[in-house]
Amino acid sequence: MTNKLCSVSLIFLTCGILLAAEDKNQDANSVAVTVYNANFAVVKDCRPIVFSEGQNVIKFTDVASAIEPASVNFKSITSPGQISVLEQNYEYDLVSTSSLLNRYLDKVVHVSVKGSGADAGKTIAGILLSCADGNLIIDTKKDGIAIISQSSVENITLEELPEGLIVKPTLVWLAESAVEGSQNCQVSYTTGQIGWSADYSAILSAAEDSLDLTGWVTIDNKSGAAYKDATIKLIAGDVRRIVPPQPMMMDRMEVKYNMAGAAPAFEEKSFMDYHLYTLQRKSTINNNQTKQIEFISPALNIPAKKIYLYERDKNEKKVQVKFEFYNKKENGLGIALPKGKVRVFKKDTDDSLEFVGEDSIDHTPKNEKILLYIGDAFDIAVDYKLLDSKVERRSRWEKHSIELKNRKAEKVVVFVDEKFPDWVNWNIENSTVKYVKTDAQTARFTVELEPDANTVVEYSAMQTW
Repeated sequence: MTNKLCSVSLIFLTCGILLAAEDKNQDANSVAVTVYNANFAVVKDCRPIVFSEGQNVIKFTDVASAIEPASVNFKSITSPGQISVLEQNYEYDLVSTSSLLNRYLDKVVHVSVKGSGADAGKTIAGILLSCADGNLIIDTKKDGIAIISQSSVENITLEELPEGLIVKPTLVWLAESAVEGSQNCQVSYTTGQIGWSADYSAILSAAEDSLDLTGWVTIDNKSGAAYKDATIKLIAGDVRRIVPPQPMMMDRMEVKYNMAGAAPAFEEKSFMDYHLYTLQRKSTINNNQTKQIEFISPALNIPAKKIYLYERDKNEKKVQVKFEFYNKKENGLGIALPKGKVRVFKKDTDDSLEFVGEDSIDHTPKNEKILLYIGDAFDIAVDYKLLDSKVERRSRWEKHSIELKNRKAEKVVVFVDEKFPDWVNWNIENSTVKYVKTDAQTARFTVELEPDANTVVEYSAMQTW
C-alpha cells in the first residue's frame, strides 16, 4: 500500500499561519477555507467523529489530494486534551485500472480481446506477469506467454478486489482516547493547488478624464477537494513559506467556470502585515472550478489623468499611454486593493464597450497612486537619433535628438524620460527643452505639441564614473 507516514508524538505539526486564523467557535459539520494568493490554502474542517476509549483507527476522508500531510492539526472541540494522535498515514493509492492491475500481478486474470471482421474475439485466461508499456503479458500455461496490447482489450475480469485500495484520499490515524462517544473534532491542514487573484474592470469616460472601477475575486480550485457551504477568507500579501507545496495530484477533470454573486460581499480589514477579506455569506467551491465573486461595487467617476510617456530605454519608437488615479475614499475606493489585472474599456459612440488595454497592479494600500500602462499611442510618432558620442576611460558623452510628431486633432503633452545607470554621475547639457531631475536616474522633459505639429528635443548628456 502506498502511504506517506507522518509519526507525531502528541499532535501533528502545523504551520503558524493556520493557527493564527483559527475560529474557536466552529460548529460541527462545517468547513472554513482561507485562501492565499500564492496558490495554497488553509482548510479547517469540523466533523463529528466517534471514538472508543483506548486506541482507535480513524479514517478521515474527503481531504484535498494536494494536502501537505505534515501540516495536519487535529483537536477535539468537545473534549480538549482528551484525544491524542499517535500516528498518521496519508492514503492516496486510489482505485484505477493501473492500480488494480499492479495489485494483481502473479494472479489469474481473464482478458477479453476484441475481434475484427469475421473474428468474434476471444478470452485469454492466465497469470498476469506485467502491465507496463501499454501491454499485458499473461502466462496462459497451456498456450505459452501472450502479449496483448491494451488498445485491443475489450474488458478485464478479476476474481476479487485487492485489499488496500481506496476511492478517496484519506487520512488514517492511530488515536488514543480517554473518552468515548461522538466528539466534535476540528481538522486543519494546508493544501496546494488552490489560489486566488483579483481582476478589475475600468471604464473610461468619453473625455478620458475619469473612470469607473469594479473588482472581482477569482478563486481557482484544483486541490482535489470540494468545500461545500464554506466560510471563505482571502489573504492578500506576500506570505513567506519555507517549503513550497508538493502536491500529489490526481487526474485533472474539465474545468468549470462559475460567476457568483451580483453584489459586493467581502469585508476587508488589516490582518498582521497583510489584508484579510471575509466573504459575508457561505459559498461552495467545487473541485476543478473557477469561481468569481464581486468585491468592489462600481466606484464611479474616479478622477483620472491621461499621460503620454516616452522612455527610450524601453522602446525608442513608441510613446506609452498611461492612466493615473488614486485609491482614495473620496473616489469610492480607499481600501487595500490586492494585486491583479486591470482591464480597461471605453464606450464607443454606439454605447458598446471596447477593450483598450490592460495592466497589472501590485498590492496597493489606500491613498496610494495607481498607474496603468495600457498601450502605445498610434498618432504620436517618434524619430530618435544618436547624433554624436565620445567615450573615454571614465566618461561617456552623447548627443541625442528626439523628434515628436503629433498627428492627433488635439493638443497633447508628452513626457520624455531619459534614464541613466544608478552607478554614474550625469549632467544634461545644451538642451532645447527644459528638464527636471525627477530622481537619481531620470531627467524629464515636458513637451507640448499642438495638433499636427512637430517638436525636436535635442540635448547632450555627460556621464562620469
